[in-house]
Amino acid sequence: MGARQVRWIVIAAAGLGLVAVIAWLFVPRPTAVELATATIGPIAESVADQGEARVREAYVVAAPVSGRLHRIELHVGDKVSSGSTVVARIDPAAADLLDPRARGQAEAAVSAASAAVRAAEAERQRLAAEQLRVEGDLRRTRALADSGYAARRALEDAAAAASAARAAVRAATAEAGVRRAELDMARAALMGPETQGGRAVDVLAPASGYVTRVLQESARTVAVGAPLVEIGDQSGLEAAIEFLSQDAVRLKEGMTAEVFDWGGPGVIPALVRRVEPQGFTKTSALGVDEQRVLVLLQLQGPPRAWEKLGPGYRVWGRVFLRRESAALKVPLGALVRDGGGWAVFRVAAGRARLTPVGVGALTDREAEIRAGLKAGDPVIVFPSDRVKAGVRVRARS
Repeated sequence: MGARQVRWIVIAAAGLGLVAVIAWLFVPRPTAVELATATIGPIAESVADQGEARVREAYVVAAPVSGRLHRIELHVGDKVSSGSTVVARIDPAAADLLDPRARGQAEAAVSAASAAVRAAEAERQRLAAEQLRVEGDLRRTRALADSGYAARRALEDAAAAASAARAAVRAATAEAGVRRAELDMARAALMGPETQGGRAVDVLAPASGYVTRVLQESARTVAVGAPLVEIGDQSGLEAAIEFLSQDAVRLKEGMTAEVFDWGGPGVIPALVRRVEPQGFTKTSALGVDEQRVLVLLQLQGPPRAWEKLGPGYRVWGRVFLRRESAALKVPLGALVRDGGGWAVFRVAAGRARLTPVGVGALTDREAEIRAGLKAGDPVIVFPSDRVKAGVRVRARS
């Protein structure tokens, strides 16, 4: 082989090497991406919004007689017991002479108040009997659920019914106390100072709870019916959540819920007690008018777990629309918009494949996939603008 041929061979090899280097430099490198895997696990579809805690049953204690009110020693936050705690004392003023017509009206008021007391007590007994019945149903349903013969939903419905029955009995007991106080007020209209032997009239708490407002603190002359203090039943504390109207239409009474971000540890289990039918307009922080609906969540569990929560405190409420124990799910950041639907970038043979998917429940971290993927498929999380269909990708280290 001559020198001329050797030179041409060397030049050709150098040219091929240069072409290979240039081709290597211009060949697109795989895009580094963050990968996740479609997995099977529990997921829940829910809606959440902000609201405040409030007392479900508040009772305003009024003066049963006209007279001189002693200074009220109770303060906001003091606990009171139904029928035993003296919330106020009044020295009755001299009773005006009653003509026959006025006395007849006062006596009729006493009779009506007595009938109201009997009706309230009968209603309390009826609700107590209903509570025994639903608690018996709960025990039987729990036993069947433990044996696998009852659905989980049936157990939740029975527990909700028992909780509602207990709350109804508490409300009826408090209502009976209010009716007894009204009876005392009606009887007081017929009494004068001589009836009490010159002694002050003790005004007792109509319900157990704590003082939320003191409406008359200093000693003064008050007329019959003047509001004195307000008492709230802490066991009836609930959360009033302002949901958007398009979320509220999906809610109904008895749904499972929870209260979170209330300042204490953990979450507070709750049930949807009422979805108010009347909406209202509220201006958001961005100046947008929104239609809101008040949804009342009845707190569940022992009150000791949320004893630090008080009326007017800010809370967040979440209502669960649907629960799935074995759902196919991916991180929420894997979803991208594809036309009018959802899609993900699935990785196959080292390349990104835009795959349309059917989406179910969405949470703040995960998305339920109903169609388009199977368990174990790798997907790209938070794809950048460099990720296109067919682009080579590699997992970011």
